[in-house]
Amino acid sequence: MAERRDKVNYYLDLAEVVAQRGTCLRRRYGAVIVKNDEVISTGYTGAPRGRQNCTDMGECIRQKMNIPRGERYELCRSVHAEANAIISAARDQMIGSTLYLSGIEVETGEIVRNSVAAPCVKG
Repeated sequence: MAERRDKVNYYLDLAEVVAQRGTCLRRRYGAVIVKNDEVISTGYTGAPRGRQNCTDMGECIRQKMNIPRGERYELCRSVHAEANAIISAARDQMIGSTLYLSGIEVETGEIVRNSVAAPCVKG
């Protein structure tokens, strides 16, 4: 009989599945917000509603312009997975909740590791 998945990895697995909906051509992140063992919101990296995304356009303007990581984010069409999950959740549900985040390198299909890159630039 297989060992039961622990809760942290269960929620990280869910975040990885959510990331598969992402529309960024570089990295796809998925976020899951959980409170009292209940999923209250999810979000993935992608363009805001009503705006064309990179997947549909078939190109990433930052890649096309050869812009290095960490620069010119104003050109990026995507919104962070965390922001999308937060936008979709009610404030009272967010208080005391936990956000789980998983990222996938589009080029390799590998999970993004914190030792390789942080999802947000630290300022």
